[in-house]
Amino acid sequence: MTKTPYKAVTIGGNPIDILNIEVSNGHKQTCARCSIETDDITGVNLNQEILVDIGYVGNHGQIFKGYVDEISETRMPGTYSIEGRDILKKAIEHFIVSADIEVPWCRSHITAEGLVEDLLNEAQIYAYNGDVTHFTFGIQCPAEFNLMSSWDAISQICNILAYNCFAVTGTVYFTRVFPIPSGAPTANFTVGNAGNILTIKYNYNTENLRNRVVVFGYGGIYAERKVASPYLPVDFYKTAIVSSELIEQQSMADDSAQYNLQLYNKLTESLHIDAEGDHTVKCRDTVSVTEPFTGMSADHWFVFSINHRIDDAGYKMSMSLSR
Repeated sequence: MTKTPYKAVTIGGNPIDILNIEVSNGHKQTCARCSIETDDITGVNLNQEILVDIGYVGNHGQIFKGYVDEISETRMPGTYSIEGRDILKKAIEHFIVSADIEVPWCRSHITAEGLVEDLLNEAQIYAYNGDVTHFTFGIQCPAEFNLMSSWDAISQICNILAYNCFAVTGTVYFTRVFPIPSGAPTANFTVGNAGNILTIKYNYNTENLRNRVVVFGYGGIYAERKVASPYLPVDFYKTAIVSSELIEQQSMADDSAQYNLQLYNKLTESLHIDAEGDHTVKCRDTVSVTEPFTGMSADHWFVFSINHRIDDAGYKMSMSLSR
């Protein structure tokens, strides 16, 4: 049975005609992005809200909520391109600058999740869901930020805790997500006449592997964690460094080293798949892949990045998977 692609986009609350659309997101990508081609930009302005709903007639859903970043005319006369990013663009664009350089923005005795919430609020982002971290900042000295974006400050916190901060249809989440499959798969990908895989490529390497983590903190605080790796030469260590004045206690440094070692000490296995479009598959989902040539047999994978595209060729998506 032939499935008819469905695409509906509103900008500033008004529907617009779409020639083609692309939505992409990645585990290490700050903002989800969308790219729209249209022949009519009447009423479209910068920073208006974008809502994207795609899929198939009778089976579709919203996969993007963000704001217009850029409007441009393409090489085709009368055709325009609209670029957008999700709500975290506000955290990237909001710069923390105190009126007195000697009195920076600061917080004392505040949990990590509370500190992230306050930094998001500075950027006028209020839809937030943060996990309980059991980390408290600003115990000996205030946690200070100045002359940087809200996102740069949040990134420092994420690096210390091996946490992630990302948005899903307008709500920002602060949680620890390792790029490995977890739980039941949300979708299954197979080959054959009834399958949905168009192309597939498997590779593995030690490019991102780090089997030693060194942490530096306030007042000479130091922590180190390391473990031998079966994928590296004997007694050989690849090192990751975490350094921040926000780390004020030895226990924080010890935990940061352990969390980051758990994150980095693994072989990088990845699959790249081009497949039929499925609007229900999201970045950070777990999916199942069965493909005999690459040796996959209902193997579970983490969706590291994903790109949805609808154009004259239909609805297709490409994914980078990891485990």
